[in-house]
Amino acid sequence: MNQVGSSHPPEALPFEKAPPARASRTSTPQRPKLLAVMFNPGGLNQEQLSTVKWSLVLLIPGLAFALFFMQTGLDQMKVGYLDGTDTLLLTVLGLLYGTVGVTLVSLVAWAGTRVVGGKTTITNAIRLFALAYSPTLVYVTLGILANLMFDWRTTVAFGVTGVLWAIGPMITGLRKMTDGKTTASVILATICGALLLLGWSILGGV
Repeated sequence: MNQVGSSHPPEALPFEKAPPARASRTSTPQRPKLLAVMFNPGGLNQEQLSTVKWSLVLLIPGLAFALFFMQTGLDQMKVGYLDGTDTLLLTVLGLLYGTVGVTLVSLVAWAGTRVVGGKTTITNAIRLFALAYSPTLVYVTLGILANLMFDWRTTVAFGVTGVLWAIGPMITGLRKMTDGKTTASVILATICGALLLLGWSILGGV
């Protein structure tokens, strides 16, 4: 035991371990909210867009065109041109058209953006294009309700109009893909929208 005034240095404090260093957090893109994804896909940056799940990307246009084709079948049932089985098959065809068809047309749009200097990846181009049909999904859902509840013929009023309604967000997405080239975006959106309506008129027998 050290005495007062002793020249011996005080005993060293016991060694204390430093707290473990926290693992550095790698910055990951924040997953966008569902409403932002559906109604403003052009407002998402490339990192946010890449986090959107493919199941959501393909489900939106698939359901939109399935309901659109269903309206076509229901309207043709009213005039005795199709029966229930035909309408069901037409609905399944619309589901395939909304997934495969929209994907193929989005590839056409992507190729067009590359011609004018766009640098968006092909996967994000498909995401942007498919998500543009979110308003269409809302519109054709209302059309199905009106068709079933009020016995209205809704193919043109809700179906075709719903598909045309997608052109607005489509142009917004294409402007993002072309670095703000509005003229090219409008032309590409018009061509792609016309191709999809042409395919519907052929497959739906309109």
